[in-house]
Amino acid sequence: MVTTEISARILLRKQLMALADRPWTIVAGDATVAPIPGAEHLQVPMRREPALADFRSFLALFRLFRDRRFNFVQTHTPKASLLGLPAARLAGQRTIYTMHGGLYFRDNSRKANVAGWLFERWCCSWAHFVAMQSAEDVEVLVAKRACPKHKARHLGNGIEIDHYRADPRNRSPGHRPVVLMIARLVAEKGCLDFFAVAEALADQADFIHVGPTEHDQRDAVAPTRIAQLEARRIVRFVGDVGDVRPYLAEADLFLLPSYREGIPRAAMEAAASGLPVVAYDIRGVREVVAPDHRLLVPRGDVAKLVAATRALLDNPVERHEAATACRAHVLDRFDERAVIERLRAIYAEVVAEPARRSAPEPAVGSGSSMSVPGVTGAKTGMEA
Repeated sequence: MVTTEISARILLRKQLMALADRPWTIVAGDATVAPIPGAEHLQVPMRREPALADFRSFLALFRLFRDRRFNFVQTHTPKASLLGLPAARLAGQRTIYTMHGGLYFRDNSRKANVAGWLFERWCCSWAHFVAMQSAEDVEVLVAKRACPKHKARHLGNGIEIDHYRADPRNRSPGHRPVVLMIARLVAEKGCLDFFAVAEALADQADFIHVGPTEHDQRDAVAPTRIAQLEARRIVRFVGDVGDVRPYLAEADLFLLPSYREGIPRAAMEAAASGLPVVAYDIRGVREVVAPDHRLLVPRGDVAKLVAATRALLDNPVERHEAATACRAHVLDRFDERAVIERLRAIYAEVVAEPARRSAPEPAVGSGSSMSVPGVTGAKTGMEA
């Protein structure tokens, strides 16, 4: 289950096709644009932002899960998990919560982490198993008691290595470097910071952004900002594309100043294609970007982001060395085939476990005396 069908297309399509030996039903909050072959697609309207309509969505999901006897219900993305997990559990279904980057993590403010901890505690309370993409999430959320240890499973993330494997670039001496970003056009992905780097270094490189606009998000990039940057020829906006490889082949450096990630596939794809990846030093990204090449900078520090990007643009030899290190790091650790095997193991556990018809352990606000820890330094529903 996912909030919007684009999540199924971008995040889950290849996984579902690799697991095509089982029938899948995909439940999304909006209409399906590009159906996944062999899967049943259902729409249960829901909105990303909080709304009174959430109650109708919850009831519709409860009725669906009560009437359809799936082997399990797996949720992705925050709103789908917030509503789908309790709806499925109360309907007597077994559940998996897939965490694409926990909302509680050390880089947050205290206020954000209180809200993030409550959200993760709620979702984990209703899930039989919690599949986490980031190894750091497993460690932190178990230690902070947001997720019981017996439920936590490290899923990781990966890419189809051979699809993105490319020979290192051979550029002519007078080649003007190209800096690429692939992400949704929202502030959380660091798009505004990418624009700031582009404005600072417009005389040294061409900047390209690939990714869809999402006007229903509160932090969506304003169309006027996009138009302004295009008019000044600071950034070339490509939009949503079916295949990012031509743009990866055109680029010399990949920028990912995201403020929150699970395990970023875009960074893996860029590294596997032979690009150095400059990014913010946050959970998930730390696992993907090769260490020891000064490619990670503190989150939100645009000045250091500009400096790190400029250093690689000014030094082709250092850029090549960083690209080689990033590529080797990803090729060695992030093969999607290993993710599929871990996913199959989680499915085997949840199917083998006797169905639990009773309510889950108390969530926050239902009489639990657990305190919220302070700060110390989540799409399509997949149902078999």
